[in-house]
This record gives sequence, C-alpha cells and structure tokens, in this order.
Amino acid sequence: MEKLVSDLDPEQVEALTDLMLLLQESAANKTSVTSLGEPQPSLLEQLQSAFSGFGDMVVGHFKNLPALFTGLFAGIAALLAGSVGGPIHILIGSIALILAAGFAAEFLVNRLTAARRDKIQARSPESLFETVKLVSTRAGLDLGGLLVFAIVAVIVARAAVFDPATRSVALQAVFWIVFLPRLVAALLRFALAPHRSELRLVTADDETAKSLYRSFTTLFAVVGVAFFLRNIMQVAGQDAGGTFRFFVGFGVNAWIIAVIWKARHGLTNIILGDDGDTTSGLERMARFWPYFSMAFIAFNWLLVQFTASMGVEALTAGRSLAVIALVVFAPFLDTMVRGIVSHVVPPMQGDGPVAEAAHMQTRHSYVRIARVALLAFLVLMVGRIYGLNLLALGANDGSAVARNSVIFLLILAAGYLAWEITNLWVAHQLAKDSPPAQSEDDDAEMGGAGKSRTATILPLIRIILQITILVLTALLALSQLGINITPLLAGAGVVGLAVGFGAQTLVKDVVSGIFFLMDDAFRLGEFIDTGGTQGSIEKISIRSLQLRGTRGAVHIVPYGEIPKLTNLSRDWVIMKLKFTVPFDTDVEKVRKLFKRIGQDIMEMEEFKEDILAPFKGQGVADVDDVGIVVRGKFTTKPGKQFGVRKEIYKRVQQVFEENGIQFARKEVRVQLPENTDLDDKQKEAVAAGAAAAAATETKPAAQ
Repeated sequence: MEKLVSDLDPEQVEALTDLMLLLQESAANKTSVTSLGEPQPSLLEQLQSAFSGFGDMVVGHFKNLPALFTGLFAGIAALLAGSVGGPIHILIGSIALILAAGFAAEFLVNRLTAARRDKIQARSPESLFETVKLVSTRAGLDLGGLLVFAIVAVIVARAAVFDPATRSVALQAVFWIVFLPRLVAALLRFALAPHRSELRLVTADDETAKSLYRSFTTLFAVVGVAFFLRNIMQVAGQDAGGTFRFFVGFGVNAWIIAVIWKARHGLTNIILGDDGDTTSGLERMARFWPYFSMAFIAFNWLLVQFTASMGVEALTAGRSLAVIALVVFAPFLDTMVRGIVSHVVPPMQGDGPVAEAAHMQTRHSYVRIARVALLAFLVLMVGRIYGLNLLALGANDGSAVARNSVIFLLILAAGYLAWEITNLWVAHQLAKDSPPAQSEDDDAEMGGAGKSRTATILPLIRIILQITILVLTALLALSQLGINITPLLAGAGVVGLAVGFGAQTLVKDVVSGIFFLMDDAFRLGEFIDTGGTQGSIEKISIRSLQLRGTRGAVHIVPYGEIPKLTNLSRDWVIMKLKFTVPFDTDVEKVRKLFKRIGQDIMEMEEFKEDILAPFKGQGVADVDDVGIVVRGKFTTKPGKQFGVRKEIYKRVQQVFEENGIQFARKEVRVQLPENTDLDDKQKEAVAAGAAAAAATETKPAAQ
C-alpha cells in the first residue's frame, strides 16, 4: 500500500482521499436509513410506556421510604457527630454568633428608623394612594432590615468561622430556617397587613388575612427546614434520590391546596374587591379562581413528577414552587391592577346617565386592558420558569409551527387591544358630548333636547369599527395559521353582491339612513314625526329608528319607509296656550296680566336660562258660544316648555282670581214667559230638563 501511494502524485492522493470519505458517508447514511426503517412505537404505545414509567416511579418512592428515613436519621446523626459541619458545639456556636450579629445589626437599623415606623403606626391613610405609600415604606424598612441582617451574617461568617464546612452548614441553617420564613412574612405583611386592616391593599377580612399569613409563613418555615435537611443528607452521602423531593413536594402542594380550600371564600372576596359595579363575568371568575388554583397546583405537581419519571429534570421543585406562587397570588395582582386603574382613569366628563355609562365603560376598558397585560406577563413568566422563551419562539430562529403560533396569538391580542381602544375613544367622546339628564319633574310628553350630532353618530361608528377590527383580525389570524383567505374574500364579495340584488329593501333602508345622518335630520333623544308615527328617538341602528311614543309604546321605523320627517325638538320650541273668558271680560287687562306673568317667570332661577322669549298675550284668537278665547305664547329650549307651562297655568289661575276674572263655562239659559207662575221646585225641574236636552244634543258632536 505504501509503495502504491508513493507511486501516485499529490493530486491523485487527494482524489483518492475524497473518494474514501464519500464511501464512509454513504455507509453511515445506509446505517441510519436501516435504523430509521425499523418500526417506531405508536403514540398510544408511547403514552402507555410513559404512564407505566410514572406508576413504577411512584411505587418505587413508596418502597424507598424506609431508606429515606434511614438516610435522614443517618444525616442528622452525622451532623451531631460532627462529620458534616464540624464539631456540633462549634457549629451551634457559629450559628448563634451569626444570628446574634445579624439581629444586632437589624436592631440597630430598626432603632435608626424608629421614628418612621412610629409615624406609619400612628397614621391612618385616607386614600388608596396614601395606603400604598405607607405600606411600601413599611415593606422597604422591613426588607432593608432583613438585607442588613443577611449582609452582616455573611460577613461575620466569613470573618469569624474559619472551617469552610462549618461556615457552609451554619449559613445554610441561617438562610433556610431563619431568613427565608422572615422574608416571606415581610412580603405577606406588605400584601395582607394581617394586623392593620386600614393598610390592607386587598379586600379581605381579618380572619382571611391572618389565616393566609400564618399558613404561608409556617409553610415556608417547614420548607426551609426540609431543604436544610436535604442538604445535610447530601453532604453526609445519604441522599435518597428523588424520594425526598417527591414526598416533600407532595406535602407542600397538599398544604397549599388545604390553605386555598379553607380561604376560598376570602379569596373570592379579594378578587371581587370593594367595587360596587362588579360585572357578572368578574363574579363568575372570582368564584371559579380558588378551584382553578387548586386544580392547577395538583396538575403542576403531577406534571413535575411525570416529567421526572421520563428523565426530564427541567421542572424542578423550585420552579414548581415559583409557578404555584404566581397562581396563588394572581388575585392580589389583579386587585393591585384595579387599584392602579382607579387612579389612572380620567375623571368623568359631562353630566347625566349617558356620561356616567361612558365613564363606567372607560373604566372597564382600562381594567380589561390591564388584565390582558397581566395575563400576558403571567404566561410569559410561567413559560420562562418552565424553560420556554415564548418571545424567542416568534423570532427567526424558532420553529415554523412555534413561530406561527406565537404570531397568531399576538395578532389576536393586537385585535383585542384595538377593540378596547375603540371603546375607550368612543366612550371618551360620548362623555364629553352628552347633555345633562332632564329633570324628573319635566313632563316630557314630546321629548326634550336631543344629544349632539357626534353622540348620535358615534355608536354607529363604533359598530362599524368593531366589525372591521373583528374581520381583519380573523383574516390575519387565519392566514398566519396557513389558511388561504383568498377564497374567503372572494366568497364575501359574492355574498355581498347577492345581498345587494336580493335585499333591495335592506339596501334602501341603509342608504336612506346614511343620507338622513348626513343631513343631521335627527339626533338621539329628539322627538320626531315620521309621517304618522311620533316618539322620542331611543336607539339608532344601521337600518331603522327606535321611537318611544308618548304612551310608552316602542315603534321601529325603517329609514326607507320615512316619506318625510318632522323634528319637534330642534333649536327652540314655541308653545301657545288658550284661555276662554266671559264675553264681558276686559281683553286689554288680560293682555297686561299675561305680560306681567311672563316677566315674573323670566326672573325665576329655574326658568331664566331656558326661556328664549317670555310669555305674552296675543289678543283674541276666537269667539265661540261660551266666551272669548284669548291666546298667549312663549319660546323655550326643547324639552323645557312643559315646566314653564305648568307655572303659567298656576299663575294665570291666581291672577284671574285676584282680579275678579273668571274662566268661561258653558251655561244653559231658560227664558220663561213673564206671566208664568212657578214655584222654586218647578223652576229647578225645568232647568234640569233643559240641561239634559242640551247635553243630549251636544253628545254626538263631542263623540
């Protein structure tokens, strides 16, 4: 072989080398193809294998219990014997020294901040912002003291404890058994304020706050002792594998589920808060959340154990506990979000029920947007804890399925945010343009002043924008999933064309409504006559009007069926009143009395802003068989004429009585011959008969 190679030139040697490499790659590919050609287990077989492994793991942990207790006792014995952390008396002395130094430093810090603490203790907040400020200050002081405690403990341990093993065990004991429970207690005092209800950031009763505080503080004390013992067992070489983690995790999760079950009603109240405008959706979610939390905690523990049985160690006990903490404290975060929103939402603009409804809609939109942001944060945090970077999945280096799925969710979120922003903008404009509510004393039998043109058109604009957002979001989301939306667009065009030809009446109604709105022919709240149908406009849709009649009936009038439209509430209203007085009444005197009444009413505070022209007489309007009909008129803003009319009727009656003027009434006069000799009873009988005859003659005319 060497002689053969020596006889070849360098180029031939290089070509031969390339050929050998190609032959090796071909052989490797054949081997891989052969291995791929072997039958692969089905999905059902894989699931059966996974569940079988999970069951074997659980049985193995229970069988390993004696070894666990043996290892635990052996680790404690090694600790007492001094083979883990050095001589026990030196270890205990080191722990005592570290604790003494840490507590002394923390005590000194607390003495320096005693004035601030006393001020917080003696002060009662008057607003949520002040409450957050006081609680945050108190939490900062507590955490600052704990930070000083930890720093001094580490410094003293490094300076005074010379044996590394003793120092390590002593610091672990201080951290797990002392520092961790105190840190959790400080955080719970910030969230629950168990001993000061006026500083509580959540709507929880004292029993719930104290129960949660005691339960979780005790839980983390037990967890700290468990983690310390686990470290001791590992150092002593007595680690029982995953059995210790299995049973400690089971106990911790069972403890948390029991705490949530006990405080489920209190957690529901925390989610509901103290708002008086809770929605039905919020109430259902508040009642459902404790049970969801318990189910999620059980699922999370099973997921951790199941992945561990498959050899996947990504979901550790610490990560599982962090996920549980996020789920359990989500109601507190939601309450915090609503508290922040209550200070961010701008104050109500305008007056009246429409402005109040718009302000409430604005508040709900802010809360929903904040909740979407909170939910996104929780999902990202849970994914990060589980080892999944959901944001990186949308990048170019992620898989196609994962990237498209993330972008699909982002499109849905963007569409929802656009929907809420539309609601916010419309609600803000409605609140500004809505007139104040009419007085309950107004006899608005013909409606009052309508809303502005903006307030009339905005609801229709909102519907159009929301439909557009919904359609675009759906199409973009479907296209991101790989669905071809071109046939959908073509089908929509065909359907629209078919509707245009087949539903001519509908098209006529919509087009007529567009021109009515362009002409500003009517507005919400105005009283109109549509050619025989009268009423106040309560609702405007794309194809019809909803009118409320004077007797309460609701009329639905399509735009295309309105031959003409009379608006009785635009700009100003003239009301004319008629009064019948006897034939011998001084009409000029009546005119002067009417003028004086009009001037007096113009000076009244409740009417002077609404009357555009005062009440005054117009002279004789008619003469009938009863008396002289005199007329007066006045001009007011739309909807204000009825209150003025009541006042005029009252004052006319008073003034007529004061001036000896009577209202004319129908009389029956019976003329008897002069020589008729009748007594009083006979005269009364004749008068009654004549009155009855007159009534009989006038009855058909009255009908």
